[in-house]
Amino acid sequence: MSAQDVADAPGFDADIAALTDLLEAEIAEIRTGDLSRVAGRLEEKSALAARLDAAGPEIGAALDDEDGDGLRARLDALAALIARDAALLERMREITAEVNRELSRLRDRHGLGGLYGADGHRSARDTLSRASMDKSV
Repeated sequence: MSAQDVADAPGFDADIAALTDLLEAEIAEIRTGDLSRVAGRLEEKSALAARLDAAGPEIGAALDDEDGDGLRARLDALAALIARDAALLERMREITAEVNRELSRLRDRHGLGGLYGADGHRSARDTLSRASMDKSV
């Protein structure tokens, strides 16, 4: 959609285009590992989504018009981007939680409550078995 088309279109078309552009940029940044601006977009994404939600009746009426197919295609593309972005963000959340759990486990293991006590000797809760080894062969 060109800049002139957006200017001539109803308000929700501009919001659809803006949200589409924002999600495409965010997905590209997540894939390249440039996460510095992802959190900063949350407010803008929320505002655009709220405006589109409020324009629901207007969008529904436009879908019934003769050019509803073009709008439906843009909405389908936007829905696919939203799903892809949500999946990537959820995966980032899972990975972050996993890394956090692993760091906590390592801190616990190598801290004062881990393998070695404050005196430098092995802790009673170490991971090695205290069972005697059968050396008769």
